[in-house]
Amino acid sequence: MLSILIPVFNYDVRAFVKCLSDQSVALEVSVEIICLDDASAATFQALNAEVASLPNVEYSVSEVNLGRSAIRNAMVEKAQFEHLLFLDCDGRCAYDDYLSRYQLAWSEYDVIYGGRIYNDEAPDDHDLYFHWFCGHNREALLPIARQENPFKSFMTNNFLVRRAVYDKVKMDEGAVGYGHEDTLFAQELKRAGFSIDHIDNPIEHEGIEPFEVFLAKSENGVRNLAQLIKSKKVDDSIRLVRYYHKLKRLGALPIIAWAVNQMEGKIIQNLRGPAHNLLWFDLWKLARLHRHLA
Repeated sequence: MLSILIPVFNYDVRAFVKCLSDQSVALEVSVEIICLDDASAATFQALNAEVASLPNVEYSVSEVNLGRSAIRNAMVEKAQFEHLLFLDCDGRCAYDDYLSRYQLAWSEYDVIYGGRIYNDEAPDDHDLYFHWFCGHNREALLPIARQENPFKSFMTNNFLVRRAVYDKVKMDEGAVGYGHEDTLFAQELKRAGFSIDHIDNPIEHEGIEPFEVFLAKSENGVRNLAQLIKSKKVDDSIRLVRYYHKLKRLGALPIIAWAVNQMEGKIIQNLRGPAHNLLWFDLWKLARLHRHLA
């Protein structure tokens, strides 16, 4: 009935998979938990191999790094069942009845997104604070807020999809590295006429990253978004795309991008500091997008 698909890369998934395994045993349907390691470091492979002994869990290792989209497609090929639950590996179940909540909702749907939350308390390590701050303010949305714009609010960290739907709209393997594979998948679902429902069933994102790592991944995400714009695979429902096109039509984009580039050092200093302003982060990404599309 349910295939849980977890791509693993350089992260200790033992506690997360143990929680899912325990919940799967309590369900009155067949469940498989497929953990496919995307060529992690040997230390993580040794740790995570332990989950293979848990009920309903299969753990295997890819010989090569497939990437965020290709590994998900590979897991679907291994999956036996009709309902596919995709999870990022750096999560934690927020509810003890997490799997049951999806089971109650899966009778009539195309795609269901359960949401993402962050710990209410900021991390003690200041280098992790900005990633937490962004996620806490931009990604941790209640279902009613997500449902207002269901495709824009979708992320690939925690969603349930019927195999028949996924067979028609697979993850696009063209994106390189981190960023916007969820945007593209949601846009493809929208174009194909499928719906996304949002429920209260979040996964807590525990994989908070240091400032420089998060900034570099954000840069790569903007680069991927630029490629999607060039290939006309995204529309103006994406906020950054909407502002890019609006400012470009007004002729203001080159001036804004120039000003942001001149102040980049101060902007980065602000983002690192205690008084974060996400408007500066948005402007930084807008200037980067302009550069990649120039």
